[in-house]
Amino acid sequence: MLFSRIAQSTRQAVAGPLLRRQTTLSAKTGVPISPSFLSGWYNIFGKSNIAYIGWVMGGVVFSELIFGYGTDAVWKSVNHGRTFETIDWSKFKTDDDEDEEDDDDDDDGDEEEDDEEEGDDDDDDED
Repeated sequence: MLFSRIAQSTRQAVAGPLLRRQTTLSAKTGVPISPSFLSGWYNIFGKSNIAYIGWVMGGVVFSELIFGYGTDAVWKSVNHGRTFETIDWSKFKTDDDEDEEDDDDDDDGDEEEDDEEEGDDDDDDED
């Protein structure tokens, strides 16, 4: 019993100043936001549940927009020249491609003329 009293008084003597020092340090270094700002924020958003939920949801949407924009910018910078939008397609164009496009255009024009001629024949049959 004597040893337990000595051990307890020793713990109090050692731990007392350490605990007091920790509490005074945390009070001095506290949050670097002014109390008037925190009071104003609480009066606007903290008093009702709906205002607080709106604050949280707005923060989530804003954070998602910023994060999405940032990740897209990083992705595009890392993959520049490898995606469909950033490839220089003029490097892959050949003369054969141009000839095929011209042939296709000529064929389309012929079909339209044939349709017009057939329409004229139908008008003659009605008379």
